[in-house]
Amino acid sequence: MMCRWGCLGSNMKMYPWGYIDWLLPKIGVDKWHMIGSSSFEERCGGVLSWTLKHDLLKSFSLINIENPSSEMWDVAVPLVEQQREKLKLELYKSGVACAEINVKLLGSVGSALKTHTLNPDSHKSVLLDISTLPKRYFLFALKQLLNNNVIHNLVVTYTRAAAYPEEILCENALPPASLQGFGRVEPHGGKPRIAIGVGYMPLSVDELMEQAKKAKLDFIFPFPPASPAFRRNWNLLAMLMPTDIPRDTEIHRIHGMDAFEVHARTVVWGRNRDLDLIPLGPKPHALGMAMTYLRLDSHANIIYPQPQIYNPFYSKGIAVLPSGEPAIVAYCLKKDGKQTF
Repeated sequence: MMCRWGCLGSNMKMYPWGYIDWLLPKIGVDKWHMIGSSSFEERCGGVLSWTLKHDLLKSFSLINIENPSSEMWDVAVPLVEQQREKLKLELYKSGVACAEINVKLLGSVGSALKTHTLNPDSHKSVLLDISTLPKRYFLFALKQLLNNNVIHNLVVTYTRAAAYPEEILCENALPPASLQGFGRVEPHGGKPRIAIGVGYMPLSVDELMEQAKKAKLDFIFPFPPASPAFRRNWNLLAMLMPTDIPRDTEIHRIHGMDAFEVHARTVVWGRNRDLDLIPLGPKPHALGMAMTYLRLDSHANIIYPQPQIYNPFYSKGIAVLPSGEPAIVAYCLKKDGKQTF
């Protein structure tokens, strides 16, 4: 994967994203402050290990998330503690300072993720690793960091999993609601448009799909996916599709890692009408939707049914490139004080 070119109208625009070993050297930063999370998933440590290996870290903020009580969480707790201690040991051996942020999955993200907790020493260059951060947390953190004028360089990273199990990944979702910091402030009016990122799980979107019958409906489908993801994506799409499909419904195939392409398409959709964005799909697609919200001056709305229970075996391992390096994708959203989207 390389930095790619896309055509927006009559202009050619370069989207600054690619594998981390290709992208980071082009930013021109020697040391970074990193924000990451502990998790039951092995990939929570993928970016940390890579940056420590290349001596790129100055400091680290570790977000620890406590899930609501459940049988699955009881299984997950020792796995999370094991991964957390592994991360802290790596940081200690490398002499990198670590500040911990303890939060609850369903707690207030606004009170937990303030700028001074995310970036306590006011570093100018920040890495935000979203690999194992829930969407409601990483999207709010992203907004805080982008709006902070102290930060001149901001790169978002995502470590790809080696595989996902043929099991339920999450369940017991709350009713769909606007994510904190991403609600619509000023409606345009007229016929609304709903863009749904297709993933593995339908969560609780039945009510939204009823509303979609009166809206322009778009599905953002991760393509090309890997088997068996391909089948699971299509199964979810079939479940979400209304019985009486609006004639102007469209399916848009976008690479599962291409946040900038999601942004490039959805920002056009919301310029003259109310746009509801529902990120059920890959986190990079959710990242693209967040970029669109920020560009549309709060005319859009990001809606998400937050799961309360996660499978402690949500993913397996870390994907590896042919070179033997971990498959970590990086997105530059701010460089030299200017946003890139």
